[in-house]
Amino acid sequence: MTWRTWTGMPGFATLAALLATGVAAGQEPEARRTDGGWRPPTPADALQIMREDPAALPVGARRQELATAVLQQRFERRPQAELDGLANALADLILDSEVPEDMTGQYYLERDIFVTLWAAARGGDHTPHPGSFDALVRIYETLVAEALAGGGTDPVEEIVRRSGWRGTSRLSRALRSILNADPHGRGADYLLAVVAESDLPKRDPWGRRPASLWCDAANILRQGGGLRPEENPRRAELPELALDDEMFYQRCGYH
Repeated sequence: MTWRTWTGMPGFATLAALLATGVAAGQEPEARRTDGGWRPPTPADALQIMREDPAALPVGARRQELATAVLQQRFERRPQAELDGLANALADLILDSEVPEDMTGQYYLERDIFVTLWAAARGGDHTPHPGSFDALVRIYETLVAEALAGGGTDPVEEIVRRSGWRGTSRLSRALRSILNADPHGRGADYLLAVVAESDLPKRDPWGRRPASLWCDAANILRQGGGLRPEENPRRAELPELALDDEMFYQRCGYH
């Protein structure tokens, strides 16, 4: 399937035209083929579009859909090294920047990158890309290492101590995306391991939410990545304290 015939998602044909004419990157035309068609998009094309301001893209075009399609090889088969390179380049767009303020361009870019990576890893009706799961894990583990670089044992506690609760949003997004990438398998396994390896917070006598990785990871798995309760069997593998709603609320402050 060539890019020109990919019409399952709104705006893809116009995105193809943008890249083919070099409009998106200010480059010379290079994508059009001699037969009048369009070449399949490359990982470099997907990364280029991901960096574009969404407001500058055609109506209905979502930049994360193109990157997801490339990672899942919906247009053509590509070497795994190229696909892994795209996933890691997307991860670096997050790791090489400061935690953004809400509703900024970087905030939406990170949202779209996390969606791209977990959707590409999950696969659905298309070929999953395992390297996207690995990229999500790399984001999370890098954030943890950075948070604990100055000492401490709980990355959430250290982030809150230094920059407040807003600073934890990226870490939570990474954990939630890892679960979304494979809620029945590797994603749930990873979250359960995080819970098992984290310290249970002490109960706050005033009922305040503690800065706790245990609480955040357990709460994400309790929610199941957006799955309905009956579709979230891995929830039952959480510790008893996390399964009892009242006890969990008393310890972690989550309803």
